[in-house]
Amino acid sequence: MLGDGLTGRQQRLDPLYESEVRFRRLAALSADVYWEQDDALRFISFSTSRSTHIEPSYTDRLIGKTRWEIPYLNMTGADWAAHRAVLEARQPFRDLELCRYDSRGCKVWFRVSGEPVFDASGAFKGYQGIASDITERRRAEELRELEHAVTRILADADSASAALQSVIRAVCETEGWECGRYFRVDEPGRVLRFAEGWGIDDPAVQRFVLLSRELVYRPGEGLSGLAWQKGETVWATDVANDPRSSKAAMQKIGSREIGIHGSFVFPIVSSAETLGVLNFASRRPREPEEQLLQAITAIGAQIGQFLRRREADDQRQLLEAQLHQAQKMQAIGTLATGIAHEFNNVLRAILANVELARMDAPQDHPMRESIEEIDKASRRARDIVQRILAFARPQPAQRRRLCLAEVAREAIRLLGPTLPAGIELGADFGADTPEILGDATQIHQLLLNLCANAAQSMGAGPGRITVSTSGVMAGRGGEAAISGLPAGPYARLSISDSGSGIDPAIQGRIFEPFFSTKSVGEGTGLGLAIVHGIVRAHEGAIDLESAPGRGTTFHVYFPAEHATVRRDTPAEASARAPGHGRHVLFLDDSEALVSAMVRSLSRRGYRVSGYSTPEEALHALREQPRSYDVVVSDYIMPGMTGLDIAREVAAIRPDLPMVLFSGHIDEELRRKARELGVRELLGKLDAADELTEAIARLTASGPGSDSGPTPTGLGR
Repeated sequence: MLGDGLTGRQQRLDPLYESEVRFRRLAALSADVYWEQDDALRFISFSTSRSTHIEPSYTDRLIGKTRWEIPYLNMTGADWAAHRAVLEARQPFRDLELCRYDSRGCKVWFRVSGEPVFDASGAFKGYQGIASDITERRRAEELRELEHAVTRILADADSASAALQSVIRAVCETEGWECGRYFRVDEPGRVLRFAEGWGIDDPAVQRFVLLSRELVYRPGEGLSGLAWQKGETVWATDVANDPRSSKAAMQKIGSREIGIHGSFVFPIVSSAETLGVLNFASRRPREPEEQLLQAITAIGAQIGQFLRRREADDQRQLLEAQLHQAQKMQAIGTLATGIAHEFNNVLRAILANVELARMDAPQDHPMRESIEEIDKASRRARDIVQRILAFARPQPAQRRRLCLAEVAREAIRLLGPTLPAGIELGADFGADTPEILGDATQIHQLLLNLCANAAQSMGAGPGRITVSTSGVMAGRGGEAAISGLPAGPYARLSISDSGSGIDPAIQGRIFEPFFSTKSVGEGTGLGLAIVHGIVRAHEGAIDLESAPGRGTTFHVYFPAEHATVRRDTPAEASARAPGHGRHVLFLDDSEALVSAMVRSLSRRGYRVSGYSTPEEALHALREQPRSYDVVVSDYIMPGMTGLDIAREVAAIRPDLPMVLFSGHIDEELRRKARELGVRELLGKLDAADELTEAIARLTASGPGSDSGPTPTGLGR
């Protein structure tokens, strides 16, 4: 000790000794620790007073050591070099702040000041000084700065994912936790699923975070499930010995192997609803700390508000994108309507002339084969135009009997040219596939969505997509995948790919609206949700077979149609001639179509007056209103719509039946046509057979009859 070797008289008289005694007494009253070092700067004594954070057991371990032999959290090699330079110059130092972990795993801060000590001859004897516990002040400053840092992170974040990772990192680096993970609440499954995580630059910790992606917690399961269930923070000093821990989860991610001990979990709550939990882990046992718990409560509230706000913003942006897309589709629809109208006029003229040629050519004529091929090609072109128009301007579902293989074949024809060169598209349509009652456009959309997803899973290829159909049975001994459907026959549509497969962890969510694994801007998350909606509307089911690295197969099941309905062939339809001299006023802006329909209807026994402008047609009707049995008009006409013409016809002769045809029929058109007395509303005419059937229904009571059947094609 200082003063050793002095006599009692010298000690009493030596001013240095008296100064030291006064210093000791003052230090005992004003500081938490009084300390002394020898001339080699090794600690030789401590005097601890009222400190609650600087334990005597700790100071006892420091005897014989220098200060830089002790690990402090806030001191770097450069910091120690600067401090030692002061000591070697035998200069006093003031307010050196040091931080360490105590035996509970909590941070302890203290401020140290020291003075060099010299004997009477001026020889250097060491240092003496005091250390004051400043833990509460520094912890308050640290946690306040952490709260401010979280506020800045949330304000500047581009996405919820980036914000959560930055917040987790800030908490870990400030508080000395090895890693943190955010588990979000998956409402449909009522479970917690991994969403984001961050860990220190340590291979074992990084693997721990990576394996956490596989974890799923139910309410009350493990510390995370318990925090979710209770809606409050859960702290475990040592998870290895805590009965609340999920041993299965710990084994799955190797908690024991990397030495995880301390852990705390707190819920992220907004408007009394838990959105998820943040789970932090440490390799040291950690006791609960009241200041940290208070700060975490405030941070959790910030995060909850941010996530709710971000969710609202994302929803708003999605709605804005959908509105923008809808506006684009509306513009495309307007353009497509005009193009389709002109193109359909050409196709209808071709089909009408094909029908006339078929009437002129005997069944065994060499030209019949060419005529039938022209008919098939024209009808296929007509169907393509109708599908493009239907996508641009959706129409109400129109379920009718159809061949599933034919719809699939058409989808393949459209999809093939859009696929990357390395992807092969194949088909296998079973002869046992029954017909179904469905909307061809919706099933077409279903096919394109599933095939597009399959193509995206393979990137640029190489790969293969296979579309197949077959007949299956539900019920006892039938397909297990459709055991929940009523027993009976079904048509199965399968889309298989050789892509990357779907992670089992997300297979239960792929049909959720807005769920997507694509990057931001690459998708809306609505494709499979639309598919699911179409399947449900058709009273069917959809099943998934997939595994990572082994591709994916979607099976879609549609109820089979039992009854068989014989359809007339085009030649048989052409052979009918039910006109009986009834007079038809036919109006269309395509002169080629007018000419073809006049000739075609005339062959069927009608008298036909054809016009290509509304003015001519209405003038003729005004001149001889009683000479006509029915008026047939296109909806889109120069200067007037079909509804305008219907209004004029009703004003001239209210009892005169009218047929209106259009390439795009929606509920509004049906309603307005019904209000104006239009008796029949037909799609674009392919040839005279559909029109003659409609005319026959309307004129069944004879020429000029004012009685007619219930309007068709107009709804009820």
